[in-house]
Amino acid sequence: MTQSDEPRAVGPQEPVVVVERTTPPGDPTPAAAGLDYAERTEQATRSTAGVEQRERVVTDAAGLQSRARVVRDVGAEQRLNLHTVSQVILLLFGIVEALIGLRVILKLIGANPDNEFARTIYNAAALFLAPFFGLVGSPAAGGMVLEVPSLFAMLVYALLGWLLISVVWPLFERPTTTSTSTYDRYER
Repeated sequence: MTQSDEPRAVGPQEPVVVVERTTPPGDPTPAAAGLDYAERTEQATRSTAGVEQRERVVTDAAGLQSRARVVRDVGAEQRLNLHTVSQVILLLFGIVEALIGLRVILKLIGANPDNEFARTIYNAAALFLAPFFGLVGSPAAGGMVLEVPSLFAMLVYALLGWLLISVVWPLFERPTTTSTSTYDRYER
C-alpha cells in the first residue's frame, strides 16, 4: 500500500481504528482454505464527526490488487431521521391547526351543532381549545360566532410547532459527507 492509498482521517480529529486485519503475504492460510488471494487487509476507521470509513484491499497471487473503500456518514443518516421527526411534528400540529380552523369556519357560518360532522369537529377541537376558552370574548350575531380564542389558539400552536422544530434541529444535527470509491490495479 503506497502512502497516497492509505486511509485518511475523515473528520476533524485523528481517526479511531475500529478493525484492522491483515493476512500477510505467503501465509498458507488462504491457500489452505482454497482462497485465491495472497494478502487481504481490512480496516475501519471512525472519526469524532460520525463518519465511518471502511477499506478492504485484496491482493491475489498474481499481484492484482482490488480495493474497495466505503465512507458512511452517520451524521447524514441522523439528519434524515431528524427530517422525519420534523415531518411528523409538522403533521401533528397541522392536524390540530386544521381541526381548529374547521371549527372556526363552522362557527362563523353558523353550522348546525346537532349535525354529526359539526359535532365531531367541535368535540375533537375542544380538547386543544380548553386552555384558551374564557381568554377573550367571542362576538356573535344571528347564530354566527367568531371564536377569537380559537384564532389565538391557532397562532399559539403554530408557534409551538415551529419552536419545537427549531430546538430539535440544532441539538441533534451533524455535518454530512458521503463518498464511495472502488478500483482495481495491477502492481508488480
